[in-house]
Amino acid sequence: MSPTGSEAPFVIKPVKTGTEAGRVSDFLLGEHCFDDQRFTPGETDHLRWLPMRSLQENAVICWYAEEGGEVIAAILFVENEHKSGGYRLEYFGVHRAHRHRGFGWRLIERMFEYILENNGRYVETFTCDLPEYASARKLFERNGFQFMCRLPDYYYPGEGKLLYLRMLSS
Repeated sequence: MSPTGSEAPFVIKPVKTGTEAGRVSDFLLGEHCFDDQRFTPGETDHLRWLPMRSLQENAVICWYAEEGGEVIAAILFVENEHKSGGYRLEYFGVHRAHRHRGFGWRLIERMFEYILENNGRYVETFTCDLPEYASARKLFERNGFQFMCRLPDYYYPGEGKLLYLRMLSS
């Protein structure tokens, strides 16, 4: 609910300016987005620069939603390097205060629509195997992603990477 008590519309917007890219990066790196704040050095770089790269590279897509001038949700996905109809969901997040309102679902559904509109065949994604990522795993599975494999000790010792895939067309 918005501060006025009525539900504000959830509008997904593409990042179009450097200022917007910076605001999305700040949100993704901020304390209200991800439950696990122990980013790897590479994750920090990705979260800082992928929104900006979306302004320069057609293969990098960055969208966000805001409420009251504050970024409350964002999604980053990329076309794979082979440009063969595959995409990778890199990151998405919803502000803690705005969870359980269907925003994550709506971001992912819009991503699927975009990929299909651009002749995409599949989406791959990943997450960590720690308990803090259980809700992300559930969201993936409810959206038709299939668990493919686990890479142990990928992020840090004791933190494995889980790979998921969803075929969009045959």
